[in-house]
Amino acid sequence: MSITAYFEELSSKPIFFVLEDHPEVAENNCLYLQKIEPSASCVVLNKPQQVWERLKLEIPSLFVIDLQIGNITGEQSTKESLELLEYIFGDYPKLNILVYTSEHSYLRPLRKLISKHQGGFVINSKMQRRKHFVQGAKSALAGQLVLPPDLRQEVDFSSIESQILQLLGQQYLTDKAIARELNVSVRKVQNHIQQLKLKLDIDGLEPSCTSFRVALSMEAVRRKMLLI
Repeated sequence: MSITAYFEELSSKPIFFVLEDHPEVAENNCLYLQKIEPSASCVVLNKPQQVWERLKLEIPSLFVIDLQIGNITGEQSTKESLELLEYIFGDYPKLNILVYTSEHSYLRPLRKLISKHQGGFVINSKMQRRKHFVQGAKSALAGQLVLPPDLRQEVDFSSIESQILQLLGQQYLTDKAIARELNVSVRKVQNHIQQLKLKLDIDGLEPSCTSFRVALSMEAVRRKMLLI
């Protein structure tokens, strides 16, 4: 599904939440998010507690979070942001999240929770150009999981991912056939396949090298997730 189609399906006006304690960065984030969807409203929140309270009132189309937020002493801390993410994983499992940070290693303790999250989850570095921020937001809105290589270890596979892997690797079903078998949308199947590619560390495979389905199956066999 395209981002345009995603916004057309929303029953209410799209909204973005941005957790950022630097006003200039927050303003730029909103400007670039509204390039994706000009009709969307952008709410800037500078404390994790404000996000907790706002989520009780409305659920955004996308939540952009900076991990390092200034505390009462003026120092940068990740404690409250990480606690907020744990809360979201538990109570809002389908929320689309873009982590915009200069240091993603803080997320290592949450790897298993991240891998189980049902909404989009993308990590975007502040060191990259703004076009990567926009692409990251689009990927999160599309429900994709995008992680740097060092956070892919020890990730869990959901039951539906394991089912899709079996249907794809052993029965050689197409995306549409898998969707019919599992009674889910083709888009959901494609998102899970993208997550499988990332979790099995073949998302960087060159398209000309081999079929990603073959590569998925071979890697799953190597890890003893599929029997031959």
